[in-house]
Amino acid sequence: MRPDRRPKFYRFDALTDVLLSRDFQVHTLWTDGKGTVREVLQKASDRKVREIAFTEHARHTSTYYPEFFAEIDREAKDFPDLTVYRGFEVKITDFDGNLDISDDMRAKAEIILASVHSFPLRDGSGVISPKTVDAAEATKTERDLSLGAIRAGKGDVMSHPGGMSMRFHGGFPLEYYEELLDAIRDTDMAFEFNHSYHAPILPELVALVRQYNPLVSIGSDVHDLDTMGRCRDALQDLLRK
Repeated sequence: MRPDRRPKFYRFDALTDVLLSRDFQVHTLWTDGKGTVREVLQKASDRKVREIAFTEHARHTSTYYPEFFAEIDREAKDFPDLTVYRGFEVKITDFDGNLDISDDMRAKAEIILASVHSFPLRDGSGVISPKTVDAAEATKTERDLSLGAIRAGKGDVMSHPGGMSMRFHGGFPLEYYEELLDAIRDTDMAFEFNHSYHAPILPELVALVRQYNPLVSIGSDVHDLDTMGRCRDALQDLLRK
């Protein structure tokens, strides 16, 4: 059974400056981030971010997380101004929306981000990097994997939608974003604004998300400490215009 203490997500039209003041994709030295747990907490406090989620990369074979979660609990006691959640960012493993996560990880996670990273081959024979296929195939594959994850509903957040295509091929069609938003809007899964990937198209993406009004998650994709709160800031600037 999942923990009772889990973040609450809000629909786009309910967002206020207070509800935007969260960062729900954060990485540390435990995997590929550049800060310790304590340094991340201090930066969030300094930047006046109200809620954060530690969402370290993991696979179903990962064993580090009991010690990682214990460190979060220990260090978070010194930051009473912060609400802190513990979870994972995990890969979507197939077009049916299954995730690379163990039952024990799922039972302990307060938030689960479902991400497209590598592309599983459609015949199930292996995986390939998104950069090894052309843009048309990459965007279609990423769309299909994301739709599978949304329909399966095994994660709390559809993380950096379109991100691999953005990173390796310079874009993800807006009509594909519309398909994802249409699929996710009546579910309990949140659509993530991810500043690391979406910054170049954030005004256009905000306009689409406003139209479909799904639950949303805010993620700066913090690896470098200086990016803490960046997604919040960019969205606040856009929504005030």
